[in-house]
Amino acid sequence: MSKQRIFTYEELSSLLKETVSEKRYLHSLGVATTAAEVLEYFSCSDYVRHWNGFEAPFFCGIVHDIAREKTDQELLEFCRRRNIFLSAEDVKAPVLAHGTVSAEIAMDLVGNYPFSWYKALCVHTTGNAGMDDLALALFVADYIEPTRRFMTDERRKFYLSSANLWQCAYRVLCDMIKHWKETGYFQASSGSLAMKESLERRGCTYE
Repeated sequence: MSKQRIFTYEELSSLLKETVSEKRYLHSLGVATTAAEVLEYFSCSDYVRHWNGFEAPFFCGIVHDIAREKTDQELLEFCRRRNIFLSAEDVKAPVLAHGTVSAEIAMDLVGNYPFSWYKALCVHTTGNAGMDDLALALFVADYIEPTRRFMTDERRKFYLSSANLWQCAYRVLCDMIKHWKETGYFQASSGSLAMKESLERRGCTYE
């Protein structure tokens, strides 16, 4: 991947298009737009909105999966070179580290963007406790954006009918955990369970 410094959305989007498959590219654009819509829909303000000409949801949406198509070995090697801590869960399923690797690649491309954006990128797949509005919106958008073939309009409306973003993210998380259990694709990670517990302490319910 190019080490050129990126200054605009157009440059960032073009680089993404050169880096990932068309399907992943369209997904990333969908996540960017949907994350912005979710933040607006729930009137969210608990996040850093702007940095150096970039807006948080669009920036994070565009770059969140830039490392998603790397092989397990490439992800592990990247983390080894950067001295990035990997949990036993990450080592067992390296794909879980793609958010952190994407966050690191984004830093190479644009410089030291806000740390809260970095954290949102790191946890966008499985979640974690203590997520701000941006992280929650990115987590939700990754699941409900328009190119997701499994996502029906009815289901999307159910999530967006939530009383607030916390409950919306909780509903998405519960369905993700249920899907992982039914398919055997993943076991719920410690981050997912911590996110669930954290949201339940806020009073979130699935109903």
